[in-house]
Amino acid sequence: MRVLAIVASTAVLAAACSSGAHGPASGTGPASPGRGPSVQQYLAAVNSLCAGLEQKINALNGGQFDIPLKDYLAQLPQHTKLLADFDRQLAAIVVPPAAAGKARALATYIAFADKLDAARLRAARQGAAAYRREIAAEQTSAASDPSIAARDAAGFSQSCNAR
Repeated sequence: MRVLAIVASTAVLAAACSSGAHGPASGTGPASPGRGPSVQQYLAAVNSLCAGLEQKINALNGGQFDIPLKDYLAQLPQHTKLLADFDRQLAAIVVPPAAAGKARALATYIAFADKLDAARLRAARQGAAAYRREIAAEQTSAASDPSIAARDAAGFSQSCNAR
């Protein structure tokens, strides 16, 4: 259902609502009282959130990407809720100023994942053939999207593919 499933299908990458907007908050060293989290603390918090989402998505659809249309539509409400909950929790994580570029990389990836989800939903509404074509198109090109490499280079874990 997300890029999480692309990884399962392509072995290159593991995949509503989008957050993406994160206000900057300080420093690359350990957090000091009153100064906010460090970059590493920010990455750890986001990566932990991603790992939790990945577990929930895997429990929902077994980590499968190309599930039948009927299953996709049946799981869509739960999947959408999981993403909305993730986005709400992500928005609550303070972004240190030194991690602003990392947060932008993640936001760019989330925008990409949201575009995939929107395209899949549009195709699903058009019927099984359009849905299968969309999955095939995603399997061909999604794993090479530059937002994935930028997200990974920023220090986010592969489990963030679940978003």
